[in-house]
Amino acid sequence: MRITFLLPHVRLSGGVKAMLEYANRLYAQGHEVHIILPAQEHKWHRLDKTLQSLGKKPTLLNPEAVDWFDNLIPIQVLPRNHAAFIPEADILIATAWQTAEFAASLPALTGENFYFIQHYESLWTRDKEKAEHTYRLPFQQIVISTWLQEIMREKYRQEAKVLVTPVDRNLFFCEKKKWNSPPRVCLMHHDYDWKGYPDGIAAMQKIKSKNKSVNLVVFGEKMEDPKPLFEAAGFEFEYHYRPTGERLRDIYSSCDIYLCPSWHEGLGMPAMEAMACRCALVTTDTGGSRDYALDQLTALVSSPKNVDRLADNLTALLGDENLLKQLSHNGHRLIQTFDWDENCQELLGWFEHRLDSKQ
Repeated sequence: MRITFLLPHVRLSGGVKAMLEYANRLYAQGHEVHIILPAQEHKWHRLDKTLQSLGKKPTLLNPEAVDWFDNLIPIQVLPRNHAAFIPEADILIATAWQTAEFAASLPALTGENFYFIQHYESLWTRDKEKAEHTYRLPFQQIVISTWLQEIMREKYRQEAKVLVTPVDRNLFFCEKKKWNSPPRVCLMHHDYDWKGYPDGIAAMQKIKSKNKSVNLVVFGEKMEDPKPLFEAAGFEFEYHYRPTGERLRDIYSSCDIYLCPSWHEGLGMPAMEAMACRCALVTTDTGGSRDYALDQLTALVSSPKNVDRLADNLTALLGDENLLKQLSHNGHRLIQTFDWDENCQELLGWFEHRLDSKQ
């Protein structure tokens, strides 16, 4: 089968990582897979000089250009969204609203249209109306959470198929959990306001104001020098810049609790990865987290933007070792039920059904 993935960028992100995982797994199964970046306007981590040198022809980037993922497929970068360079294919997969908008302009020979919706992007993009327009396109939608499926059904009258993105169990695991004294709480830094990083810091400040003994561990890719983060928080903490692969697994595995203060998430891969590494989860109800964060069973869940409840849930885990270990065990077990091989087979089945229905 000939399959084309349209990616909005190749920066480090959960959504792009998931699409690269699908592309590489389908490629390894013998399918002809293309990865195409149809827009140059975005900024690309460590690819700026390469893109600045592009003329009016497409160029191929070596698989290793994605330095944070074990990629096997060359990446084709188009000049100014030039549709003439899109190859003929059986399946064309849009993976963000910009790529869906582009896909809608392409001829039928580029493939049957599928739209992988990984977040309700109209919540935060500046081009809300354009994003919402793509949700009404006559594409077969695939969403990564039941929350997104409900939104597409209720607001756009679309019947989307659900594929919850699995964790790579060969990468994120913890064979023997070590519990720390004082406990270690892991938090991701991001400069998007809806990621809720300031809420997470505010919750930790409340914990510290009660003289609770706890260590904060932060990782992120947006700020190499953590000093401004220390100054904003009013205290220093352990900080890791742009960890991937085994480094990130070691961070998760070294912590007792993962704290997710996001206002909304299409799914929320860092929380799932941490759970795979046996962290207990304290999270807001992000929407996408409902597929794995079951309050009092696999996580402690509070409403978004409620710092007091977030701090209360952290306090509850810090003071109850049995609950901490129970959530860790239950969460780890649930994360194991999401499987990459099963997802890929289901995805291929949908592709084949769509192609058969057109004959």
